Amino acid sequence: MGDLTDSLTPSSANSRQLPIREDCWSEDATSTLIDAWGRRFLDLNRGNLRQKDWQDVADSVNSLHGLTKKTHRTDVQCKNRIDTVKKKYKTERARVSASHGNFVSSWPFYARLDELIGPTVSMKKPSSPPLALPLPFLRQMVELEKQRMQFAKDLELQRMHMFMETQVQLERIKRGKKSTPSDM
Repeated sequence: MGDLTDSLTPSSANSRQLPIREDCWSEDATSTLIDAWGRRFLDLNRGNLRQKDWQDVADSVNSLHGLTKKTHRTDVQCKNRIDTVKKKYKTERARVSASHGNFVSSWPFYARLDELIGPTVSMKKPSSPPLALPLPFLRQMVELEKQRMQFAKDLELQRMHMFMETQVQLERIKRGKKSTPSDM
């Protein structure tokens, strides 16, 4: 127990330095994290990320910022950092709302998080159905409709191609039957 109390005494060299957390995030790494998480978050229709999704997010962060063992991030560290950033956003959002437009957040990630989890994304369920869908969902629906139409077109072309091939083969069979009796 002497070792523990020695490290806590003011005369010890370790107590003169502030403790450094091993999982400190730079602004650049946090920015990369928000980008990677935000893409997954939107891909899942603003749903919760699964462990594999978090691992992909961590891989994205590590590809740019995980050059040393100290800066390498796990999926759990990424999730914890996003939770912390969300809390900071909610604090900033409350300050902005309380100021009635007099306060503008200078936090560098505020605008990006506002797009992802802000008030335009309904935080509470309305009691009556909405009159219009939020724009990102409408864009997503348009994109899905375009994909559906392209698939239907490709399917119809494939069907026509198979139909034509079948007709050609039937003609060959008919010609083959007509020419066989005359050869005898």
